[in-house]
Amino acid sequence: MTKLKVLVLAAGTRVGQNILSTLAWRRPELTLIAATSVVNEPGPFDYDIVHLVPPTAAPDYESRLLALIEAEQIDLVIPCRDDDVLFLAALHDRLPALTPRLLCGSAAAAIAIVDKGESADFASRSELPFAPSLVGPADAAARAAFARANGYPLVVKPRRGYASMGVHLISNDAQLARALERDGILVQKFLGDPDVVNRYLTAVEADGVPLFHTFQGLKHSIQALIAPDGTVAHVICLHTRSDRRRSKVVVPDTGDEAPALGERCAAAFAAAGWRGPLNIQCQRDAGGRLYIHEFNGRFTGATIERWRLGYDEVAAAISSFTGRALAPYAITPKLAPREVFETVETRGADPRHTATLARDGVWRRTP
Repeated sequence: MTKLKVLVLAAGTRVGQNILSTLAWRRPELTLIAATSVVNEPGPFDYDIVHLVPPTAAPDYESRLLALIEAEQIDLVIPCRDDDVLFLAALHDRLPALTPRLLCGSAAAAIAIVDKGESADFASRSELPFAPSLVGPADAAARAAFARANGYPLVVKPRRGYASMGVHLISNDAQLARALERDGILVQKFLGDPDVVNRYLTAVEADGVPLFHTFQGLKHSIQALIAPDGTVAHVICLHTRSDRRRSKVVVPDTGDEAPALGERCAAAFAAAGWRGPLNIQCQRDAGGRLYIHEFNGRFTGATIERWRLGYDEVAAAISSFTGRALAPYAITPKLAPREVFETVETRGADPRHTATLARDGVWRRTP
């Protein structure tokens, strides 16, 4: 049987490595091809072939990517970053012949997923419980009304951001005014117990800033898959807690509320033209209500945890979009451990591999 050729964009990212880990034991069925713009990332060299490509925003990125897809006869392209999701979604709309080979949906749906301001509007139209949000710039009256309705602390985040970069907690009107003077910024209700933040601020006044701290608490992570025909193939729900310095604990969410919310979100995005993975990040407020605070249109950092818990989401997506069923994963949710830990690994790339990639623009694994 001819091997299925899968291209992973930004394969050196944590998401790219998670995808590879879930497929590692299926290598006889697949040719796994990495695309990266960073020549010395170690992760891509775990793939079978690595192609050096320009950054996504570069003028020649599209032509180089399309040439790569045709030269390698790619069966499916998988995005790992929000930029990749937006780029592939634009191709999805402009090049219908390529659509079956892209793990994404329409550009309009992608923007509603990636841009948190658009996410809030989409959720409101779809009657989904999204965290109350205010988009900057906003005048004094709008700021005051939002602060009265939601209290402090509030969360400030980029409309298009990831991995919690550029996210701040604010605790007064002056900080709120400065945050909402800027374009591309969104302020959200703080989900969780505000007293945790208030106690922290009091302790900082007394003892100084600790080197490690987190306010994330218990998070609900929902992962859905929307098949090419628009049906919802699965909804997977987890609890994650990140109260340790270099690891987090992940367990299945066995309640009914998160799966029902995941089904509603997936149905709404399917109707809007989205296809492929849909991640829904949620948290409860102090009153216990479950709110969405962001969407992702891709696999995530928790993909590996879901796989370890028996949820074979990457293989399911590949099979759904290519029609090729991969060998089943031996561990089902019933046989899997009840919790898993995520930890950090440190390593570097082989300089012989990076030299080849820099010189030739491509590296291929030798037997």
